[in-house]
Amino acid sequence: MRFPEATNDVTADLASFEIGVEAVEMQHHAPIPRDFATVYTQNMSEDDGSRFATELELLQAMYPEQVTYDTKSRELKFSSDGALLELRIPEDYPEKGFPDVLAVRDAQKNDLREHMRTAIRNLQLVGGEEALDAIVASFQELLDVHAAASSQTGAGAAAQSATSMKPAPSKTVIIWLHHLLALSKRKLALSPTDMAGVTKPGYPGIMIFSGPAPAVTEHVNTLKAENWQAFQVRYEEAELWEFEHGSGIKEMETMSEVVKGLQSEKRRDEFLKAAGIK
Repeated sequence: MRFPEATNDVTADLASFEIGVEAVEMQHHAPIPRDFATVYTQNMSEDDGSRFATELELLQAMYPEQVTYDTKSRELKFSSDGALLELRIPEDYPEKGFPDVLAVRDAQKNDLREHMRTAIRNLQLVGGEEALDAIVASFQELLDVHAAASSQTGAGAAAQSATSMKPAPSKTVIIWLHHLLALSKRKLALSPTDMAGVTKPGYPGIMIFSGPAPAVTEHVNTLKAENWQAFQVRYEEAELWEFEHGSGIKEMETMSEVVKGLQSEKRRDEFLKAAGIK
């Protein structure tokens, strides 16, 4: 937005100013106090800083209590609900140069300086024209975009967290072996700590594993990769079995101990059928 240049005709200058004010009011949907005409006509008579002074006064009227300016440091601050835009105004602005971005952060204290610099470049500002109004509007738009992106990220993280909190599906398998004698294989069968089950060495060998489906599947595949005379998965269901000894995998000496180690009569029947005993 460029304010009209001063002429020797105060009446004409004031009329031009009114047209500019009306344009700003239409853009921001808010009235600007008409007593700024007095400030404007006073500033028009000053040789240095008159245009910036007028722009600053108008900006403060558009955003009451949000705009502050330090004449010594030439730093302008615009605040909005905890967010902050801080600029340094060049000595010859707006005739030469543009405001420098010193600090930009949202209400959560995220550093948005690079985003703001990119937004200002995208404005394609014209040298010699007032730019503060456009920069502030761009800052407000940046806050809206960043807040929307953060909200979507938060929703996605919450959904992912909720998904990760769901327990993994359970799985129980019963494996029949021609024999289970090698000490290395027996130790391998007992090694997992994230599932429960029982094993029986000798002829035939028996393995029962119950726990999170991914863990059970991985353990079965690891065992299957060993060299076996016969390795048969005779039972595989998406359910969780409980054992008398509780958690972990326990080695039993006999088939009778395996049956007694199962907590329910239903599970005992299912095991006996899978093992070919019933």
